[in-house]
Amino acid sequence: MTSFEELIYNKYIAVSRSSQNKPFRLRKDFTDFESTEYYAYVKKLSYFFTKFPHINLDDFFKAPYEIYKDTDFDLKFYISQRALKVYTLFNQKTRALPPDSDEQLYGIKKSLQYILTFCNNQSILIDDYISHKSGGIPSCALHLKQCKVTMYTLLGFNQFEKTINSSDIEYIKHVLGDIYDNIPTFRTKFISSKIAKKLSRVGIDKIRDLQSKNSIVQ
Repeated sequence: MTSFEELIYNKYIAVSRSSQNKPFRLRKDFTDFESTEYYAYVKKLSYFFTKFPHINLDDFFKAPYEIYKDTDFDLKFYISQRALKVYTLFNQKTRALPPDSDEQLYGIKKSLQYILTFCNNQSILIDDYISHKSGGIPSCALHLKQCKVTMYTLLGFNQFEKTINSSDIEYIKHVLGDIYDNIPTFRTKFISSKIAKKLSRVGIDKIRDLQSKNSIVQ
């Protein structure tokens, strides 16, 4: 049994139990786990998460508890198409939350961490992040689609909308779907926010200062 499979099982235990406000204990000894009824599901989930690395494990396991209240979900549920649909609904629900909600503010912080790591790995400055492309499409659009960054983080970049609108719009629409259509609504909410706008822009400035001081990009 791989360490990733062990992580998946313990993530499932932690998220499912905590989502129901129940105590839990992570499994430390996986001896003979492969002979249990659960291993087949864990193995399939390992393949699934490896194939789609952008999917957040915590959110994937938490999604059904956020969409359907007072229901328990076993491991078998998570290998179904319904689980993927629920994960999509969960992300749509999260995107619709007010910019100053706790979930959105947490998402901005996580997004900034991801962007910093991405910029360092690509050896680019934070100011070049929005214009950076992967396969001919702005990387930020792909990251947004993959839920690695939030819209309210990207709107903190002055050039975000200009970059999106100067790209292949039909392809952008294909990638982002209804997210693209709702950009004007997101922008209005972002501008009127009391915390999210400041958090995003201050965070971008801090990354810029950090890169400058550490001379990360030559």
